[in-house]
Amino acid sequence: MYLEEIYLENTGPISKCHVKPPLDNNGNPLPIVIVGPNGSGKSIFLSYIVDALTEFKKQAFDDTVPLDNSGGTPYFRIVGPTTIRSGEPFSISLLRFKAIDQDLHYCEKVGTLDRATYSPDLKPVFRPVWRWSTEGNYKYVPPNEKIIETEMRKGTHAFFPARRREEPDWLNPKSLKVELSPLSARFDRELGKPLWIETCADENLPWILDVFLDSLIDLAPGLQLAEGQNLVYRNVSSSEIIELRNRSLLRQARQNVESILQAILQNKSAKLDLNYRNIGPSRISIKMKNGRIIPTLQSLSEGQSQLFHLFATIIRYGEHADINMSIRLRDITGLVIIDEVDAHLHPTLQHDVLPRLIRMFPKVQFIVSSHSPLFLLGMEKEFGTDGLAILELPTGDRINSERFTEFGKAFEYYQDTERFDGEIKQLVAQMTKPTVLTEGKSDVRYIQTALELLGETELLHSLEIEPVGNKGKKGDEDGGKDGLNYVLNFYKKNSALKDRAILLLYDWDANKPEEEYEKLWVRSIPKNPIDDKEGIENLFPAHLFDDRFYDNKTKRGVHGKNKVDPKFKKMEFCQWICENGSAADFEEFKKVVKILKEFLEAHQSHLD
Repeated sequence: MYLEEIYLENTGPISKCHVKPPLDNNGNPLPIVIVGPNGSGKSIFLSYIVDALTEFKKQAFDDTVPLDNSGGTPYFRIVGPTTIRSGEPFSISLLRFKAIDQDLHYCEKVGTLDRATYSPDLKPVFRPVWRWSTEGNYKYVPPNEKIIETEMRKGTHAFFPARRREEPDWLNPKSLKVELSPLSARFDRELGKPLWIETCADENLPWILDVFLDSLIDLAPGLQLAEGQNLVYRNVSSSEIIELRNRSLLRQARQNVESILQAILQNKSAKLDLNYRNIGPSRISIKMKNGRIIPTLQSLSEGQSQLFHLFATIIRYGEHADINMSIRLRDITGLVIIDEVDAHLHPTLQHDVLPRLIRMFPKVQFIVSSHSPLFLLGMEKEFGTDGLAILELPTGDRINSERFTEFGKAFEYYQDTERFDGEIKQLVAQMTKPTVLTEGKSDVRYIQTALELLGETELLHSLEIEPVGNKGKKGDEDGGKDGLNYVLNFYKKNSALKDRAILLLYDWDANKPEEEYEKLWVRSIPKNPIDDKEGIENLFPAHLFDDRFYDNKTKRGVHGKNKVDPKFKKMEFCQWICENGSAADFEEFKKVVKILKEFLEAHQSHLD
């Protein structure tokens, strides 16, 4: 069942919104992302779809909603004047779905509206529900019990509200007033697939254990797993071959569940494993090739757990009537609505992982709301500009994510920051001596050469001297004074680094004042008073900088007069002076030596 058309007028903040969800060239539904500021009607838009599904399901199944005191079945959406847009006499909501090549309709009307004079262009499409009285409230879904029963049993239809949650393994449920829903037996008019899903781990965990156990098949003596994707049988009857082939296919169901885990954990080696039965609270653990073990599925983080159980539920619902759907995820059909799909998710999960998981179910119609530009950028990257529909409320106009390009730059910065954090942690973990970090690689070579020429080899061997930053796609990245500033801020926020002795050595023109934090020192290379060259080169005599170390580039000046702008060949000069320079050339570096000695002595005295 897919939503094919939705028309909303005068409901909440929505004046008029008419949407026809698009399909791709294969007839599969495009993912739909509803965006807009708070108060623009995103949850209201989704609520009508869920209300329609609820009214459909009530026709065929008794476990859709609890009975009220009179034995009736309450509406999911309350029908009343509070839903009407302020200042308007009515609200109208019309939805059309397609299920098994038949249209299913829904209508909700509140307030005063004459159907004889209202929007005749809509009437042909919504004729089956075009029967309300002018006054009063009206909600109607034409009966079609057989179609609905078939569709609900075979498809995945679910709503995940913004307040969804999964309980962590450390929570003691006895400390809260929590009632866990027991698994119920199946009856003819009970589906066992709730539409509203706030939490689903308690239903998923035993199902995942079943999937895992199904995958533990013993191969018969005449069966060999070989030759690519095919099974080779010897001395096995045809009925046994069919049975073994079916059992072998169930391995794929486990691999599908594991593929969701691998995407969320961003680790392709993640596999389900079986705990001993006396290890609670779960028989299933997660193991990785690097030896890391996540003891139970409940040990996942809040965001990871919600994401895993959301997509595990899609598989579980999909295989409800046909176990083969857990093997062929691309054949699962249905309508999944998710409010605030990015809630509780780390930016990388929003941008990289969530779109990839949605792509695993091409025949499921995802209609989700989001506040995250990173999620939109990730969806556009995964599906392409024409592979999804971004609808902006309250109008429902289709837009693209171009307006979110600035957030793309922000995400790139975020990824660079995470990478740099990792590089800092790796550098600190490898430190065996007090460490000096400089603004660049040439600074390191200058200082090391100076220590050798000035007879300070013991000092050279007592310190690790490294440049901040690394070689990246665009040359040296994360270097200079900004790189040292980032290390300084990182150090302040990470107490685990406080036992590491680090000297951040800035160039004189960074204008950085002296600071000390635990064992981290901040110092600047002194300026040579008789010269004003930029950077550490300021310490060298002026006569060393002859013309061969400059490229004279002509730049257009004002009034048509060009000017020559000499560009310093920094690395070429560094290589030459470090190979050919004398102690006299490095005389001013004695000021740097003094700083290094003070830093090392302070660190050693601290250890003593």
